[in-house]
Amino acid sequence: MIMSSKSEKIIIGLTGGIACGKSTAGKFFHELGWELTSTDQIVSHLLDNNDEVISEIKSRWGDKVLKNFGLDRKAIGQIVFRYEDERKWLESILHPRVRMNWENRVKQSEAKRNIIEIPLLFENNLEKNFDYTICVFASEKTQNGRLLDRGLTKEESNDRINSQLPIDKKSQLADFVLLGGSSLSFLKRQISYLHAHIFEPHAFDYSHATKKKTD
Repeated sequence: MIMSSKSEKIIIGLTGGIACGKSTAGKFFHELGWELTSTDQIVSHLLDNNDEVISEIKSRWGDKVLKNFGLDRKAIGQIVFRYEDERKWLESILHPRVRMNWENRVKQSEAKRNIIEIPLLFENNLEKNFDYTICVFASEKTQNGRLLDRGLTKEESNDRINSQLPIDKKSQLADFVLLGGSSLSFLKRQISYLHAHIFEPHAFDYSHATKKKTD
């Protein structure tokens, strides 16, 4: 558990549904001076560079997930978002490595404000590792539209959305919710307000921010 003491660092867990705008939200927080860690980027690095991970994936799925001497992420996505057992297997080899990576980054960081972008934060019961959690919300219609714009089929879009907790549930579990279904400028205004009025003004005294109770 790495949750910070209030006199030292504040560590925020940032999550949301696929195509809800959480990566964009993370970039906006970074522009305001937050140290940003993206677990998606950590996963990408592992898939490109970790020999143990690459070897295990090749052994399980063979040539159908290989492309240009590396792993074919699209082919992997078609497998793991269609077959739950295969997704859970991949998560079992990636998630421990990912968690160790971001925990070490936070421990080694000298930044007072740290934000970790984790798509499956609540699915993996990680909320107790953070001082506060933020969920970026967008409607399923918006999610589907954005995924279609990225070149996915309707079926592929639904598979990805359905592989996570419903966005309504994530929003209920989070301490703060940002609306990511509108314009970038609106999302940025929400983040600026949250930064200025909740996390910034009292020099890391967060007693004025009411954290949701957990059972």
